[in-house]
Amino acid sequence: MRPLPYGSRVIDMRARVTGLALMTRRRALMSVFVVVCLSGWAPQALAGPPPDGGAGMRTQIDLTDGWRFHYGDIEGASDVGFADAEWLPISLPHTWNALDGQDGGGDYARGVGWYRVHTSLEGIAPGRQLFLRFDGANLIARVFVNGVFVGEHRGGYAGFVFDVTDRLAPAADNVIAVSVDNSYRDDVPPLSADYTFFGGLYRPVHVVATAPVLISPFDYGGPGVYISTPRVDAGSADVSVLVRVINRDAGPRSVAVTTTIYDPDGTEVRQITTDEPVDTGAVIDVRHALVITAPQLWDGINRPAIYRAAVRLADDSGPLDSVDQTFGLRAYSVDPQRGLILNGRRLDVHGVNRHQDRLNRGWAIGPAEHREDLALIREMGANALRPSAYQQDQTVYDECDRTGLVVSTDIPVINRITQSDAFAANAEQQLLELIRQNFNHPSILFWGLYNEITLEPGPDSLQLVQHLATVAHATDPGRLTTAASAADPTNPLNWVSDVIGFNKYLGWYEGSPGDIVPWLDDVEARYADRAIALSELGAGASIVQHEVPPTQPDPFGLWHPEEWQNLFHEVYTDALGQRPFFWGSFVWVMFDFAVDSRNEGDTPGRNDKGLITYDRKTKKDAFYWYQANWSTTPVVYITSRRFVMRDVSPVPVKVYSNAESVELFVNGVSQGRLTSAGRRFEWSGVALLAGENEIRASATKNGMVYEDVCRWFYTP
Repeated sequence: MRPLPYGSRVIDMRARVTGLALMTRRRALMSVFVVVCLSGWAPQALAGPPPDGGAGMRTQIDLTDGWRFHYGDIEGASDVGFADAEWLPISLPHTWNALDGQDGGGDYARGVGWYRVHTSLEGIAPGRQLFLRFDGANLIARVFVNGVFVGEHRGGYAGFVFDVTDRLAPAADNVIAVSVDNSYRDDVPPLSADYTFFGGLYRPVHVVATAPVLISPFDYGGPGVYISTPRVDAGSADVSVLVRVINRDAGPRSVAVTTTIYDPDGTEVRQITTDEPVDTGAVIDVRHALVITAPQLWDGINRPAIYRAAVRLADDSGPLDSVDQTFGLRAYSVDPQRGLILNGRRLDVHGVNRHQDRLNRGWAIGPAEHREDLALIREMGANALRPSAYQQDQTVYDECDRTGLVVSTDIPVINRITQSDAFAANAEQQLLELIRQNFNHPSILFWGLYNEITLEPGPDSLQLVQHLATVAHATDPGRLTTAASAADPTNPLNWVSDVIGFNKYLGWYEGSPGDIVPWLDDVEARYADRAIALSELGAGASIVQHEVPPTQPDPFGLWHPEEWQNLFHEVYTDALGQRPFFWGSFVWVMFDFAVDSRNEGDTPGRNDKGLITYDRKTKKDAFYWYQANWSTTPVVYITSRRFVMRDVSPVPVKVYSNAESVELFVNGVSQGRLTSAGRRFEWSGVALLAGENEIRASATKNGMVYEDVCRWFYTP
């Protein structure tokens, strides 16, 4: 394992600049067949086919259509001449669990699925280096090209690549066959988790062609270009670019390596070129150091300025390879008392957790769906995201960079571990993949080491977590480590990472919502020298179940009134707002998601803690509670609006708003104007008439009048 240089990180909560750390690989993690791969390459990293048909720069073919699929292991499925005409024709991305993984019962298909596709590699010139890249396959993927086994990848969330130069033939019929297995494995995390493990090739697959001298893809999926910022201030920023160059040609080569930096406006600001000798079969690290004056800072949602580094390889014959990577200039630390300090100012971190599945599609979604999710998160006013609890699609991180969302991202070491060396090795592999593939994203501030691993009985996790923390710091000295803990604060496991998050559901799985107040105060009193967040907090809600006032429901029962979720989040928001000691909070969860083993609320197979429904069509009341608290968008929203049929009068009426005052009208009659500093306005004893009633709330903000209207029907 070779570490990568980066900027400054907090150790013992004091920011300091660290240099390039060195760490010896503890053990070989993967067989010689496995090359983990290119998912971290942003789309702009791949140049389009040049006019000569591929003899020059890097080219890519997306293998989207023409696949055939069969669920179940079948002998001979990797053979070139295997008859697959009866298999199901599909396009990627694909999962076989789109329906059975969301319908409840805990009986969704977990096993082997086979995929086959023919490709002729049109447009790829002979003599190119060829790589087969998978952006994600869950959980174990075994890949065959023209009947020959080329490699296996173990882990469901990172990208991976295989060298198929000697296996694929341009301008010929090639058969690619892949078996994907989402069965339980005791040596590949996650062993268990509270979500459905959708199987399949659920992210895209590509063939990438390059010259024999190239920017290396053989680095745990990293792009081969790594950009660090060891010093950033308002006057200037030091930028270090590490380029890993590999020579797969028959003899030694001398190449010119050029790095060009473009500012957020697209203007070239710096360029450096060095001539580098590369022996046959060698991988060399080329380092370029540059200084950017008057930098535009990546400053969260205020101004997420994005720079671009264009790295080019060339020799006397012309261009050889190119990779572009975007990055940001920012300095940050976490202070136990002041919280997250971004570019010298405190940032109140308020975010959400997000799973990657969709109704009737599972994980088999594309960039449009990811972008829609991120747009909804920003619409609500969140400034942070925890893509829980595993590495998500590159589009997610790209959008966080672009929109300024602060990110804490995890590896899927969830619920429990095993004591085996194989489990530890795979956990380390997935951590290295996460870091390498996402190293250049300025939005990512925290690497998550685990999630709730004390939740189920198992071996002691301390040694593994300590090792993972060491790996993360050695690989990326410029970022902080974190974790999402369900353990008692006294557990030493909580204090291995640089900062820590606790998952708290007081008022849902145990206790009452108000219990969060003494818990927060106790933690603050006992651990004043630690940087602490709430990594999860939430309660379930059905949009068709209502109760005013609500009583605390059974979390595992079939009655989850929407009003209880409202109350839960109101209490937590008020408590955290009065305690800046906690550096951040992440609501669980932004969208309802599939857990096939659950049977609760109004839908089997569903975790209904989302602020938006699984189909993304309905924003629950609590969405508007957070929008009123977090965003500058004018909000006037009548809660319990879907509680249309009423048999009680008078009733309370509650409105969420970020206006200074709100006036309520029932059937055109004013019920009075209220002021509130707490974003909620409550009228008690509002009388309804028999039949239809119009409820209207009105407020003025920034000189504009905003209203919300709903209708309730009262039957005495």
